[in-house]
Amino acid sequence: MDMEEKSKRKNIEEFVEIMLEACEEQFPKKCSCCSRYFETFQDFLSHTIIPVHSKDHSLQLIDSQDLHDVIAFRNCSCGTTMTVQCAVDKPQKKELVHAISEEARERGVEPEDVAQLLRDKVIKRAKACNTTKR
Repeated sequence: MDMEEKSKRKNIEEFVEIMLEACEEQFPKKCSCCSRYFETFQDFLSHTIIPVHSKDHSLQLIDSQDLHDVIAFRNCSCGTTMTVQCAVDKPQKKELVHAISEEARERGVEPEDVAQLLRDKVIKRAKACNTTKR
């Protein structure tokens, strides 16, 4: 990859806000079992817990060939498992998968490790700020 191609490609940091906005656009959200209402992504993260069956703090695998859409598994207080999708559009998904693959290669780690790092950054950013629908 030459310098011009490298400078044009997005790194994973550039996807944090894109993914945060895509997550936030899914709210308000309601639990299908108890009808609890979650106004924002931040509200959802603050009032749900990571399911016991979900190792590594809601591990979601994203590989270099495909982007699995779930970014967070969470349990409502009633026990129902809910999800938040990584609802970016197809061209962005392709860019994201490529960025994850490239960053993994540069760091000498598995793409899943980079994907988990990105997911954690999105969730951390959502918890740190008062996200609102745009």
